Amino acid sequence: MIFEETLSPSIARHSMNGLPILKIQSPKCEAAISLHGGHLIQFKPNGHQDVIWLSNKAIFSEEKAIRGGVPVCWPWFGPVSSPSHGFARISSWQVLDHEENEQAVTLRLKLSASKETRALWPHDFSAILTFTMGETLRIDLEMINTGESPWQWSGALHTYFNIAEATETWITGAGASYIDSLKNDRPCETSEALIINQSIDRIYTAPDETIAIHDQGNQRIIQVRNQGHNSAVIWNPWKELSRSMGDMSDDGYETMVCVEATRYAKDLASGSLLMPGEKQSLSTEISLTSAE
Repeated sequence: MIFEETLSPSIARHSMNGLPILKIQSPKCEAAISLHGGHLIQFKPNGHQDVIWLSNKAIFSEEKAIRGGVPVCWPWFGPVSSPSHGFARISSWQVLDHEENEQAVTLRLKLSASKETRALWPHDFSAILTFTMGETLRIDLEMINTGESPWQWSGALHTYFNIAEATETWITGAGASYIDSLKNDRPCETSEALIINQSIDRIYTAPDETIAIHDQGNQRIIQVRNQGHNSAVIWNPWKELSRSMGDMSDDGYETMVCVEATRYAKDLASGSLLMPGEKQSLSTEISLTSAE
C-alpha cells in the first residue's frame, strides 16, 4: 500500500494496485475504505479482533468487486440484471465530506448517474454512503431519484464478518422463514438457530431488527442491526465453492459468514418504488458484546 496524502488527523489516502484507499486510524478504531465500490474493507475497534473479513486473495482491480469487506449491491441485488449485484460495487465513488471527534470518524461518499451508469440502468440518481466508525460501525446508503420518472431498486450491504471458526458459530434473530437459493428458491421454515456447518445461501424474509452472530471462538457476539430492509441474506460458500473461487483461499469459508441488510426483489420490476425527488435508505449498524 502506497501512502499519498493526509486528509485529516485520522484519515490518510493510500493506493492499492492503483485503487484509492482511505485508511482511518482514530482513538476508537482502525478502518479502511476503497473508493472503488465505496467498499469498506476493514473495521477493527481498538482492543478487539477484526470485525470485517477480507479475503487474503482479494483482487484490487477496477474491473471487479473486492472479495470481502462490505460490497454495496445496488441498484439491484443478485443476478436479475448485468452486472450481477448492480454497478455500485464496481463504480468509482467520490469523497463528499468527512468529520471526526473523539468518539467517531464520519466519512461520506457519493455516486451519481453518468454515461456509464445510464448504459446499464437508464435512470438519474444520487447515492450517498455514510460510514460512521467508532466503537461501533454504521453504514447508511441513501438513494435519491433525481430524474423525472419513477424507478425501482433492490440492494444489499453485503457484509462479510470475520469469525474464528465457522463450525463454532451460530446465528440467531434471522427469523423462521427463508428462501433457500440452493434449493431452487424453495420457501422453508425453521425453528432453530442457524449453525454454520454446510453451504448456506438463504434469504430470510422476516428477520428481527437485530441479528446476532455468536462468534464463540473469539468469545464475542456480533450484533447486526439493520434498517430499511425487507430481508436478510446469510451466506457461506463452504468447501467446494471456496475452492472454485480465484479470489478466495480454499479454506476461506472457515473464518467468514455474510449477514446482509437486504432489500430483496425477485426481478427489476418488483423492486422498491422511488418517485422523482424522493429518497430511501438502507443501513446496517454493527456492535460487539462479550459472549457469556
